[in-house]
Amino acid sequence: MSARAWGWGVVAFGAASLGMFVAFALLPEMRAAAQCLPPGSVVQFEFARNAQDLVRIFGASESDCRPLAVAAMDAVNQLDVLAFIPIYTAFCICGAFFLAGGASRLLALAAVIAALGALAGDYLETTTLLAITPDIDGAAPLLPRSQLGAWSKFALLATHAAFCAGLCFLGERRRPILGALLLLPALGVAIAAIDHVRFANIMNATFTIAWLTLLIMAALAVVRRAPQPQRSGGA
Repeated sequence: MSARAWGWGVVAFGAASLGMFVAFALLPEMRAAAQCLPPGSVVQFEFARNAQDLVRIFGASESDCRPLAVAAMDAVNQLDVLAFIPIYTAFCICGAFFLAGGASRLLALAAVIAALGALAGDYLETTTLLAITPDIDGAAPLLPRSQLGAWSKFALLATHAAFCAGLCFLGERRRPILGALLLLPALGVAIAAIDHVRFANIMNATFTIAWLTLLIMAALAVVRRAPQPQRSGGA
């Protein structure tokens, strides 16, 4: 496939990924639990380490918010499994080959492998979260598995971004600004690892900046008109 075709893939799957965030927010279960779930609850659930973290997210077992919060998280995670995970993985794969100019360069292949590893980590994480919600109070033994899935996902997505940054710096077409922004997720994951409660939003912001910039660059590339062939002069 040509770089232009991969660019169209970035645009299509990037737009679909943005649409998924709207879909998450409009889920009836999420709207019903809007007053119960604190900001950033979805990511905090992914990183939950103990029973206290779960109570902070879902409320006490006897609270009116508990069933609403559980239903909202289940709805988000079910949609995540069915649609969002494969969509953003496709975006990542298209992005790597777009930056490689359509060629199967080693850095692009490494980025694809990292994206597929992140997909596996995300499925491990999300299926475990769906196994936790039926019994929040007895879920502590499952938390190491969900944490493993979550941290491996974000670490591998940051690795994917770093390989893509390498393509920006070393490829035939240099994109130094995009390359610098694609290095931000590695810093974001490192900061979140210090304190996920305080800094997970910073990590999310680094991914947002990097991926939105990649989407914009791909969109600009594909809408740019190809040069028209010159007509040979007639007698």
